[in-house]
Amino acid sequence: MEQAEQLSAAETDDVEIDIAEIIRALRRRRWALAGCVLLITSLVLLVTFQLTPLYTASAEVLIDPRDRNVADLDSVLSGLSPDASTIESQIQVIRSRSLALRTIETLGLESDPEFNPALREPGAVAELMGWLRGLAPGEPEAPSEETRLALEQTRLVESFSEALSVSRVGRSSYVISIAFTSEQPAKAARVANALAELYLVEQLEAKFEATERATDWLNERLGALRAEVEKSERLVEAYRSEHGLVVSLGVTVDEQQLSEINAQLILSRAHLAESQARFRHVNGLLASGSGVDSLAEVLASEVIQDLRRKQAELAREQAELKSRYGDRHPRMINVRAQSEDLALQIDAELKRIVTNLENEVMVARSRVGSLEEGLADEQSQRSAGEEARIGLRELSRQAAANRALYESFLGRFKETSEQQGIQEADARIISQAAVPAGPSYPRKGLFAAAGFLASLLVGLGMVFLLERLDNGFRSSRQLEDALGLPLLASIPEIAGADSEVDGVALSPPDYVLARPLSVYGEAMRGLRTGLLLSNVDVPPRAVIFSSSLPSEGKTTSAISLARSVALSGKRVVLVDADLRRPAVARGLGLKPEAGLVEYLAGEVSLDEVLLDDADSGMRVLPTIQGAGNAPDLLGSESMRTLLEKLKTDFDLVLVDSPPVLLVSDAMVLGRICDKMVFVVKWEETPRQAAQEAVRRLGQFGVDVAGVAMSRIDTKRGAEYGGYGDSYYRNASKYYVN
Repeated sequence: MEQAEQLSAAETDDVEIDIAEIIRALRRRRWALAGCVLLITSLVLLVTFQLTPLYTASAEVLIDPRDRNVADLDSVLSGLSPDASTIESQIQVIRSRSLALRTIETLGLESDPEFNPALREPGAVAELMGWLRGLAPGEPEAPSEETRLALEQTRLVESFSEALSVSRVGRSSYVISIAFTSEQPAKAARVANALAELYLVEQLEAKFEATERATDWLNERLGALRAEVEKSERLVEAYRSEHGLVVSLGVTVDEQQLSEINAQLILSRAHLAESQARFRHVNGLLASGSGVDSLAEVLASEVIQDLRRKQAELAREQAELKSRYGDRHPRMINVRAQSEDLALQIDAELKRIVTNLENEVMVARSRVGSLEEGLADEQSQRSAGEEARIGLRELSRQAAANRALYESFLGRFKETSEQQGIQEADARIISQAAVPAGPSYPRKGLFAAAGFLASLLVGLGMVFLLERLDNGFRSSRQLEDALGLPLLASIPEIAGADSEVDGVALSPPDYVLARPLSVYGEAMRGLRTGLLLSNVDVPPRAVIFSSSLPSEGKTTSAISLARSVALSGKRVVLVDADLRRPAVARGLGLKPEAGLVEYLAGEVSLDEVLLDDADSGMRVLPTIQGAGNAPDLLGSESMRTLLEKLKTDFDLVLVDSPPVLLVSDAMVLGRICDKMVFVVKWEETPRQAAQEAVRRLGQFGVDVAGVAMSRIDTKRGAEYGGYGDSYYRNASKYYVN
């Protein structure tokens, strides 16, 4: 169950970009990448050299934002503003159909086969289309002469527009580039210059036509406006005389009087409000008993200031006399009498100031009342003639509006009449198109670079596609990330010249005996160490070997590990529990007469079925025949008792079992063994198969110690991030091969 959880976590983890793995993938698929680059780049170059060269000439036109009026007159057709929208609008004018037709007619391009498709020799595609049209039933109706000319003109404009390119030079300049592309360099320069000249001519013609139309219209309009002005002014004078409305300085006399009284009333009301506010403030001070000494009028009174000064002098004199003579001295009595008199004078002066404020309020109120009465009288007198004045104002406004409109039209007419002879274009040519020295298309260097880049991208895509389609395990990181299990050992492939000892090719189990200190022998010792470290406190005694599919090297690995452990002096027994395709006895060259099935059936004793491997000293419990009820037999109590007895008699019990995905034997055996070694064949075991096998083992509660990757190609291992051939050569002093 733990392995299943680890596997699920490994599958759901975010994929990280491994630069080293990408480099290794490119090295592995270098020939596919090189082939794509070479093929596609060659095709691009071949097509490039077959293309017809084209030449581009460019003229530059400046939209001049400066005002070049000879006289200070406003143009009928105003100059162009230099903003982005104006520049873009002028670009569209240069690209317009009308200007294209004018250029075609001026240069006679309608008779040039480069622009007129009707004059070209029909190509293979055109002949095919004509043949297909001929197969259609009935004769196609011939177009009219007008339709034919319109179609020919449309094709001319389309060909011309395809060769034309108009753009703004830079992001903020006022310069427009007019570029034209042709098969002939001189023709390209001629068309670009002609288009620029015709653009300026069209600007001038537009201004002349606009000015002429404006002059004619203004002349007609002025006569009608003049009559309206004269009529409205006569009506104003007749109305004023009829109603006796005397005007002085632009307004009537009663209006002037009303305005003056209203202004005086506003000032008087403001003065009354100010006086009332000061008087209320004084009453408030008197009512609260705070005194009015802080009033501005009191502070500004010279009489009170003089009395206060005398009072202060008497106070000083009184203090001196008191300290010298006491309170009952005649001089002391005299000073006190003078102080009381001064206090009475100050109170009297304060009362006088308060009375003055009250009088000021009454006078201001009286003046406001008088002005309000006068204003009411004046308004009553004015209301009688208000209706007449309203009519006069309306007539005066109409007359003034008619006069202003007439004067405006008259001035504009004079300006427009003077402009007809001083029109200038809003643009000018700042750079004539020169005959190009070289073709602008095809740009062979650019095409070659683009082809190389495209081929490189295609090649990289193919490399990564092949890598995605590659479904095997080739590195320990791939294996551990996919299965969520630790790698116990990387077992190299022993085949061909690598397996020869004294000119004799040996199998891997025989090679580990002949070369125990070799790379293969060290891999077996590493596998044993990994098993011991899988549970340091209680090292496994019964270990089962299995794989997801057949022919992954589990039997070979089990035999090799058993021999390696036996060479170290340990007591080892190898049990062949593959009741369907037993291979241990055959791999060791043994010919048993009885095996596991017979022992479990009670037909023979354990000593009768245990065989000796004379070369290594290990014991072997073979299988010579299958059983129809293999899962029941392997999961029986007899099998459990056998394993417990073997664990008692031997230091290590190794069990070879069938593949996990084909039968359930490995799951049954895995539950009664201490640990399982899951064998994966380098490069060939499908990842999905290994993941499914590990998931099933987790569901059955099999304790998988880790994975052994078998039959690694040391010459290609470095390409996948493993220990490659160079590694083993550099570390050869540690091994005896």
